[in-house]
Amino acid sequence: MNANFEEWARKNNWKIVKQTKALPQEILDRYGNIPKAWLDFIEGYGSIMNSEENIWFLTAESYYPKSDDEWRYNEFELISLDAADGDDDFISEITDFWNNHLPIIMSVGNGYEYYAIELDSGIIVSGFEPEFEEAETVADSFDEFLEKLMNNEL
Repeated sequence: MNANFEEWARKNNWKIVKQTKALPQEILDRYGNIPKAWLDFIEGYGSIMNSEENIWFLTAESYYPKSDDEWRYNEFELISLDAADGDDDFISEITDFWNNHLPIIMSVGNGYEYYAIELDSGIIVSGFEPEFEEAETVADSFDEFLEKLMNNEL
């Protein structure tokens, strides 16, 4: 699958940097049920982004701590928590959602948007601002997600 994806990405002017790196242990601890297909995929890349640099895959490198001026893997969760303004019920709902949804792609091209793996089922969902947690299913698996992406169905 990686070879097909890389061929598609290069034809579509995506920027790819190869790198082998494992996810940080804290991510493996938080998101225990990570699909192997996704894990195998991202651990081979340092970065994958479109030519405009406004859509990017979160690779293993993305899940390591960042400085305050860099996009973090959980940026949209942090935005939602900030908007919760101390409301404990809302904070709990946000945290529960993100504990079961591992972000895998972020986009800032047409507003803030993401794709994530729903860890209970392995499906891929998409959500966007301002209600990031109101996600909809876009694929039944990571492999199907990549196929849809390469077929311009997403």
